[in-house]
Amino acid sequence: MGSQCVEVNKFNTERVVKILSFHRVIDRRFKFSRVDDKVCIPVVDASRALEVLAREGIEARVTSAELKPITKPKPLGELFRGLSSYSIIGDIIVFNWRSEIPDVEVYKSAALHIMSEQPRIKVALLKYETWGEVRAQRIEHLAGENRTRTIHKEYGLLFHVDLAKVYFNPRLATEHRRIAEEVSDNEIILDMFSGVGGYSIHIASLRKAKVVSADLNIHAVRLLAENIRENKRKLVGEIVALRADATLLPLILKPVFNRIIMDHPTASKYFIGEACRLASREAYIVYYTRTINCNEAIRELEERATMCCKRVDIDYCRRVLEYSPSQSIFSIQARTIGRGY
Repeated sequence: MGSQCVEVNKFNTERVVKILSFHRVIDRRFKFSRVDDKVCIPVVDASRALEVLAREGIEARVTSAELKPITKPKPLGELFRGLSSYSIIGDIIVFNWRSEIPDVEVYKSAALHIMSEQPRIKVALLKYETWGEVRAQRIEHLAGENRTRTIHKEYGLLFHVDLAKVYFNPRLATEHRRIAEEVSDNEIILDMFSGVGGYSIHIASLRKAKVVSADLNIHAVRLLAENIRENKRKLVGEIVALRADATLLPLILKPVFNRIIMDHPTASKYFIGEACRLASREAYIVYYTRTINCNEAIRELEERATMCCKRVDIDYCRRVLEYSPSQSIFSIQARTIGRGY
């Protein structure tokens, strides 16, 4: 005996699913099936399903079908002891090497397992560390196609990324968007450590602002330029890509920036002086650091910023993501007034 379901035209599927989900009559134990132009949706109450669909003017009929059950995959940690997380960037899966799991074969086995369940993933990589001023990543190929380039999507925006040459964290997508939404039209913004343009492109997609995006890594700047071209039709603001050492930015740029983004958690503190020198009379500094709590993050910023700014007021401090069991990445927004005013 098959499962009870309602059969609808395939073109109505999305609407039907929303309606039946709202009324909680979809049987979530089974997968949908499709034959030609009809889709069979499993339900727990066929009469109720027909009733609510009829009220919406949607034709449907009750039938039965042999539907495949939905099986929940076991957590990765149960299959591979100690290995519980990974990142997906475009069509690449990335594992972070951990000292308690030194055997590369464990990561390879986990990669092959996940790739068998998610066919859209074409490459598996193992990341050992992020190093140097340019935040390059030491990568080892685990499985799939032998490449490190991909295209990653955030909020409808496309980012070309080469994981062997630039730093990129997909877990920052929400943070990129949040910062962009805080920006107003006509602001002049400096993205001091822009990478491939996560903050810059989100901002320019939402606001008629001018963004100067600087990075020391030539590969990041080239990818940023590529990403500006890729998303050109979606941008309402202007982005200027600039390859430069952050210490030299005050020699290149004027102090006109209303908002300065400093997303380099391990090194931002060394460039607070440059940020103050580049800020307009009143400006926001969006500061990222790696530490144990918000109190320490605020203390770090205030100690250094008060040496070069006339006034520093903290708007907020937020924990963005976990870095290690003892440390996290924190974001602080501070309002500053320069010493020259």
